[in-house]
Amino acid sequence: MNTALRYLAMGRAGFTVAEILIVVLVLAIMAAIVIPSIGTSADAQLTSAAQVLVTDLENTRSLALTGQVPYTLLFNTTKTSYKVATDYAGGAYTATQAVPHPVQGHALFEVTPAALNGMQDVTVFEVKFGPSPYQTYVTFNSDGTAAPAGHVTFKAGGNYIKVSVDDLTGVVTAASWHP
Repeated sequence: MNTALRYLAMGRAGFTVAEILIVVLVLAIMAAIVIPSIGTSADAQLTSAAQVLVTDLENTRSLALTGQVPYTLLFNTTKTSYKVATDYAGGAYTATQAVPHPVQGHALFEVTPAALNGMQDVTVFEVKFGPSPYQTYVTFNSDGTAAPAGHVTFKAGGNYIKVSVDDLTGVVTAASWHP
């Protein structure tokens, strides 16, 4: 028996073009779904840093609402850390006493984003509250409003994310940003 007949007797020897196209199509659909969800390490760090700041700003606002006294979240001059204080009337960052953290027990409410687990590539790009000359702090009043409105922008890799505070509502939002 010649070779061609032997293959016919054994059954199919390969895939049809239609079968190959279906497999390629399924792989393309899977890649289209999975690849956009895979971000870089810098993207994940940036998102985490923004989430931490959003939570801390919301906690500061909650402290003001529940305590019925103003609470301020202020950044140091190098923009590498921030703390939460009550009855802040201006003055040096180092001279300002942080309040106890509302979640972490006896720890003071002071945060260095780059020192947090897995956020070493994140830097604070800018802190701008109020009109120019900008302030490096925002105060939440006892009614939940913020003074002044503004934002903090984080940078990691070539990406930025801006965390904004609305003055009338005190609502905190985060969104990607491009300079």
